[in-house]
Amino acid sequence: MRRIQTWEFKLSILILIIVSFIVPANIRQNGTLIVYNFGFPCEYWSIYQGNKGSSQLFSNLFNGNKGMMINILGLFANVFIIYALLVVIKKIYIKIKTK
Repeated sequence: MRRIQTWEFKLSILILIIVSFIVPANIRQNGTLIVYNFGFPCEYWSIYQGNKGSSQLFSNLFNGNKGMMINILGLFANVFIIYALLVVIKKIYIKIKTK
């Protein structure tokens, strides 16, 4: 619980949300549906559309989607990867600052 309350964890969740809205989707054709997969580095949010639309998350959320799927494991993997990178950057920064 202590690690969840750190600023690195909160910042990693914020970065994940921002990156989801900025980075375009990975688009796949699944029969008659078009699947937009969001998330970086792991895909965690899939939006199913009948017609081809924008590759940005915001427009796909509100324009004619047929359904959504959120992969919890992918979400936690993204948060963990970003959290680990932030901790490493913090340690490097502290090591450089103390020299």
